[in-house]
Amino acid sequence: MFRKVSLLALFALLLAGCDQKAFLQKFVPKDDDAFARRFLDSVRAADYTAAEQMLDTSLRGEKSASGLHELNGVLAHGEPLSVEIIGCNVFSNASAQGTTRTTNLSYQIHFAGSWAVGNVAVGHTSGGVAVLASRFQPVPDSLEALNRFTFANKSIVHYLVFAACVTIPALILAALVVCIRSRIRRKWLWIIFILVGFVQFRFDWVSGHFNVQPISFALFGASAFRPSPYAPWILGFAIPVGAIIFLVSRRKLLVDDATQEA
Repeated sequence: MFRKVSLLALFALLLAGCDQKAFLQKFVPKDDDAFARRFLDSVRAADYTAAEQMLDTSLRGEKSASGLHELNGVLAHGEPLSVEIIGCNVFSNASAQGTTRTTNLSYQIHFAGSWAVGNVAVGHTSGGVAVLASRFQPVPDSLEALNRFTFANKSIVHYLVFAACVTIPALILAALVVCIRSRIRRKWLWIIFILVGFVQFRFDWVSGHFNVQPISFALFGASAFRPSPYAPWILGFAIPVGAIIFLVSRRKLLVDDATQEA
């Protein structure tokens, strides 16, 4: 039974992020993406002269040369099989000199025998377009594989969190059905109270990090989301205060026939 519930829950989690890649592409500035890719190609091909010309003037010099060599060590693994955008943030800043725009693009690069992830910050000023920063690091596999939802090699804490995310909504649903079928005063207020869990606990499925949000609530007492297909799943659960109070005090809340007639 638990196995079937686990498979259904996992299927629901996977559906939540099915179209996020296409959604992300709509917000990526195409010109900045093309500029960043040209910079990465120059670094990968060890064309440091061309790469340095694309850097902001404040970054050029001996320090930039060592940084470009270091970046080449991460990217020089032959022609990439794919270069995916995994994140994009655009910032605009208005000043007396005019409006500047900075686009921070995150990439996942797949080579024949390795992977690399990192970012390129592209800045727009009155002087033109330039790379403001870039940093990459090797990773053992794609972020989708590293951050996938799996029970392999997970601790007892992972199983307890998953059980809480399945059990709490089931408890709330059971209390909700009992409440709807019971003859009690202020039924609609009780229904709202039962539906909401209070004090959220959020759990990073990959790192195992807990985050507590005391002043918060969750509908049906549980949640599961991931910021992008490349990010880890965040599971959340909340204390079903309303459901517990209702089930414990249900007998006292019932309206008998005499009271109903009165």
